[in-house]
Amino acid sequence: MGKQKEKKPAGKAAKSRDRKSEKRAMLEEELREAIGQIDEAGLAFLLNQAHVLIHNAQVQRINRDLSELDRKNQSARKALGGVAAAPVGIEESEDRKAFFLSLGGTRKVLAIDEVKRLVHICYAAESKSAALRQLYTVLSRERGDILADAKIGGPSNPLIAGLFHALREKYRLQDR
Repeated sequence: MGKQKEKKPAGKAAKSRDRKSEKRAMLEEELREAIGQIDEAGLAFLLNQAHVLIHNAQVQRINRDLSELDRKNQSARKALGGVAAAPVGIEESEDRKAFFLSLGGTRKVLAIDEVKRLVHICYAAESKSAALRQLYTVLSRERGDILADAKIGGPSNPLIAGLFHALREKYRLQDR
C-alpha cells in the first residue's frame, strides 16, 4: 500500500509534465510549419520578439530574486535602528547589458535602453523640476514596479531627485 501512495503523486506530476511537454511539442511543430510561410523580414521580426521575451523573463527573474533578498534583509535593516534610506546608486554589470539601480532599500535591474532614456531625460528637460516630473512619469508608465517597491508616490520624492543626481553624475549625454 505504501508503494501505491508514493507512485500516485509521482504519476500525477509525470502526467502534468507530459501534458506540458505535449503542448510545447505541438506549439513547436506549429511554429516549424509556419516558418516555411514567413519571409526574411518576418523571421527577423520573430527572432527579435523572441529576444525580447527572453530578456523580459530574465529581468523578471532577477527582480524577483532581488525582491526576495530585500525582504530577507528587511529585518536586518530594522535591527540597525531604522537606518534612513540608502542613497541612490547605479552599478553596471560587467557586460553593460544590465544596470543595478538602488533606491533607498530597493534594488532593481534596468536594461541599457532604459538607462539611456533616463539619462536623456536628465539632460534634455528644461529644468531640474521638469526632469524630475518626466523621470517619475516614465517610471510610472514603464517601470511601476520600481516606484512601488521604493515607495515613491510622486516626483517630489527625494529618491527621484537622488536618481536625477546619480544619473547626471555618472553619465553624460553624448552629442549626436
